[in-house]
Amino acid sequence: MALVNFRLKHPDTIIPWGDAPDTSMHWFGLTEGEYWLDFNKATLYEYTKAVSADGVPYVEFQVARLLEDWMGIFDTIAAPVPDGFYSIAETSNYLYRFYGAVQQFLENLPEDAVEEYDRYDKAIEWIYNRTLTAMHLNYGPGISFFRNKNKMAIVWKADYLVGNNVPVWTAGNGEIEMEYAVFVREIEDFGVRFFAAMDTQVHLAVAKDWGNTNLNKERLVQEQQERKAAFEQKLAVLKGRVGKHTDWDLINGLITEMFS
Repeated sequence: MALVNFRLKHPDTIIPWGDAPDTSMHWFGLTEGEYWLDFNKATLYEYTKAVSADGVPYVEFQVARLLEDWMGIFDTIAAPVPDGFYSIAETSNYLYRFYGAVQQFLENLPEDAVEEYDRYDKAIEWIYNRTLTAMHLNYGPGISFFRNKNKMAIVWKADYLVGNNVPVWTAGNGEIEMEYAVFVREIEDFGVRFFAAMDTQVHLAVAKDWGNTNLNKERLVQEQQERKAAFEQKLAVLKGRVGKHTDWDLINGLITEMFS
C-alpha cells in the first residue's frame, strides 16, 4: 500500500455548501472523502474503534486540506537538519522530551517577557516548521519530517485520550526512517493519483445537473489545472538541493543559554 491513501466521495453524495436556497459547490468541496497514511508499523489518521464515527476508521474531510497543509512545509522539509539536531529529532521519545523541556522554559518566563519568549521560541521553531498539523481535526496528530543527508525521519504524536482514557488514534506516538528519495517519490505518487482522481471528479461535476446549487463549471476546470500546476511547482522544491534556510548556530546558542 502507498504511504498516502485516500478515497473521494462521488459528487452525487457530496452535500453542497451553504443553506438552501443559497448553496454552492467548488473544487475544494469536491475533494471530500477520507484519507490515511500507512507507515507499515502504524497508520496515521486512523481512529480507534471506540471513537470512530459510523464505523469509518479514517479521517473524513476534504483531501485537499491534507495536500495544502503539506505543501505549506515542503520548503522546510527539503532543508536538511544537521547531525546533532537529527539525533534529537529521529525518535519520538527524544524529540518530545526536548520539545517539552523548551516549552517548560518558555512557560516559566515572566508574563511580560514577550521579546524573550519570541527569541527563545526559535529554539523549537525548526520543529514546528517541519510539522504537519491538523488544526481542522479534534485532537489532530502532529507529524514531523526531518531530513538528514539521504535519510528522512518521520516522527508523530498521536497519543491523545478522551473519556476514560480512551485513545483517539491507533498510531500513538512513534517514528520511522526511510530514504529521502523514497519519501519524495511517495509524495509525487500521491499527487499523481489525487489529481487523476480529481480529473474524474471534475468531469462528473461538469456533467451533473446541480439544480439551484451554484457551480461555475468553467472555473472548476480552470482551477483543476491551476491546482495541479501549483503542486508540481512545490514538488520541485522537495526534489531540489536547497530548502528554506535555518540559522542552526543561533538555535544551538539559544539551547545552550536555556539549559546551561
